[in-house]
Amino acid sequence: MPAYELAVTQRADMIEVDLHRTRDGVIVVTHDELLAGLGGKGEIADADLATVRALDAGLGERIPTLDEVLDRFGERIPFNLELKRGTRGPYPGLEAQSLAAVASRGLLARTLFSSFHDPVLEALRAESGDARIGVLVSARAAQGWVERARRFAAEAVHLSAVLATQENVERAHAEGLAVHVYTVDDVPQMRTLLERGVDGIFTNYPDRLRALLG
Repeated sequence: MPAYELAVTQRADMIEVDLHRTRDGVIVVTHDELLAGLGGKGEIADADLATVRALDAGLGERIPTLDEVLDRFGERIPFNLELKRGTRGPYPGLEAQSLAAVASRGLLARTLFSSFHDPVLEALRAESGDARIGVLVSARAAQGWVERARRFAAEAVHLSAVLATQENVERAHAEGLAVHVYTVDDVPQMRTLLERGVDGIFTNYPDRLRALLG
């Protein structure tokens, strides 16, 4: 939560977070599906909220729920919610539950949903024709991203930095897609991407990009 406060202070345009679902059906915001990085064992899909909450997310902070994040920040800054999956596959009901959490707060129009996983994107689109979708594209699975974006009626592609070539940026724009590039912390690389015409950059240092943009 302090990181989100800092993002607002540093005038980020949007905050990207990752969603997982606990065994007892609570959506939590953290990067990995495994708990080892937080000093725990096993994975979130098999843990209840109390177990996840007992772990230290850094400096004594606890992993927040999606509800807590939206209640505190949803009106202050837009979010890109990346729906993750467990080691055995997608989390049951994560798509519908995430959409409901956003829609119930009147935030659907300012929230972007994204995933690397097509079954997740398919479920999102099936649940809501109004959901704003960004297709995540990794260097390991770079083929067919235009077709994926068409299939899910996406508004954006989120490209790994190595894929954000001038050719790919122009191709996406020709398809009517915004191009958001992850994850870039180096200022010269940020400048190069801006010169190529990208529409957004994921960064751990929004103050650097804000300073570059003036």
